[in-house]
Amino acid sequence: MRKAWGILLLLPLAGALYALWTQPIPLWGRPGNVSWELAQAPPERLQEVYTQAHPAVLRIDGPEGSRGTGFFYREGLVLTAYHVVAEGGAYTLLLANRTRAQAQVVGFHEPLDLAVLRTEAQAPALLSLETGRRLQVGEPLLHIGNGRGQFIAPRFGRVTRLEASPSPFLPQGLVEASLPLAPGDSGGPVLDREGRVVGVAVAIGQTEEGFRSFFTPLLGRDQVLAEMEGGKRSYWPYLGLRGPRALTPELARELGLPPGGVLVGEVVPGGAAHRAGLRGLEAGGVPDVILEVNGVKVNSFEDLLREVRRYQVGDRVRLTVRRGGEVFQVEADLAPFPGR
Repeated sequence: MRKAWGILLLLPLAGALYALWTQPIPLWGRPGNVSWELAQAPPERLQEVYTQAHPAVLRIDGPEGSRGTGFFYREGLVLTAYHVVAEGGAYTLLLANRTRAQAQVVGFHEPLDLAVLRTEAQAPALLSLETGRRLQVGEPLLHIGNGRGQFIAPRFGRVTRLEASPSPFLPQGLVEASLPLAPGDSGGPVLDREGRVVGVAVAIGQTEEGFRSFFTPLLGRDQVLAEMEGGKRSYWPYLGLRGPRALTPELARELGLPPGGVLVGEVVPGGAAHRAGLRGLEAGGVPDVILEVNGVKVNSFEDLLREVRRYQVGDRVRLTVRRGGEVFQVEADLAPFPGR
């Protein structure tokens, strides 16, 4: 699996960095992958698609300003990326006709980074969703969004990879594309040549082949969409930790601990780790080190996150923990992040 050394959520916020690998890797990829030059899609018929589709696209504003992009796909319903509206509450929509309307989150699916909002505003236009066709590498795409301070602007590109999983922090099975997206484009529709929405933009990153964008495909998501419309809220499972770190040899020497495993940082009150009795570095005393999740060794935050996210909210996992010279096991019931 290829790595990305910078993955950025498409929010217009300085703190939106999702993951940064410490060792940058070459910008150009291995033979057989679609190169950056070939991946740039000419507008072709997509300029016509933009003209027809852009009235359905809108900007989503929160209390602090612009949060991202969304689009009408049914009367009164807006589809966007979950991380755009994860803070909850009411949001203001700036429609293509420059009118404003209030919207509230109906349902969401955090593992897919999708959310549905409801509004009383009348949709200037509606976009059709493509949930039955598998994309092909090389096919041209159009994205409409609010990146670079531009209002519902077009971006053209091509599919460069299917089933991409660039980071355990992101949804798995994304589509990678050459769309030149920027913060503010999150939640925007990705359309094919027929003007149908094939995905929702969620992230950008630097890969071995250069800059790439990532979107959640809508293929086979009919049931997920129906559940979100009905108010279902699906969360990632969490242990409820802040600042867990790999216990490197250097950090182990500093703390006087054996190396290996993941050092528990702050245990968030009310979370799974708190209920399981784990102790963090910030609590003082000897911090716990997580060695395994259900028998699988973990030696980095990414390892820990990847193993936890193999499960669902409500599942129970067995953690092998080292506390000083003692190694023991505890069970933790996975839950949404505390406070959500």
